[in-house]
Amino acid sequence: DFIEMETPVFHTQAGGAEAKPFETYHNSLERDLILRIATELHLKRLIVGGFERIFEVGRVFRNEGISTRHNPEFTSLELYQAYADYNDMMNLTEDLICDAAEKVLGSTEVEYQVSVFEMRHGCCAVDGSAILKEC
Repeated sequence: DFIEMETPVFHTQAGGAEAKPFETYHNSLERDLILRIATELHLKRLIVGGFERIFEVGRVFRNEGISTRHNPEFTSLELYQAYADYNDMMNLTEDLICDAAEKVLGSTEVEYQVSVFEMRHGCCAVDGSAILKEC
C-alpha cells in the first residue's frame, strides 16, 4: 500500500522543476520564502529515508503566466515507489487510469468531444525510439 504524505508548501529555494516560483514573506520568521513549484524533492527524500511507497496530492504554484490552457496554481498527484522501474510505474499508472474510468463512468470507454477513447491496459504505451525516428 502507498502512504499519503504532506510536504511543505513554503520553501527557502526553488527545486524540482524549471519554473519561476511565487515569492512571499513570512513575518514571524522574518524571511523570504517561495511557494513550491513541485512536490518531487521532498517525496524523493522520504524514499531515501526508507519509505518505500508514497504519494501526495498537493497544490503547486508556478509563476509563469495564465491562459485558457495554463493555470499558475494546480493540484498534482505525484508518487514514488522504491525498487520500481519505469515498467512498474507505467503499469501502476495504467491501473490508476483504467480503474478510475471504470469506477467513475462504469466503463473503460471515455468520450471526449467527437472521439471515444478506450482506457484499457496497454492502450497508451508507445515505443519511444519509433517516435524519435519519425521526427
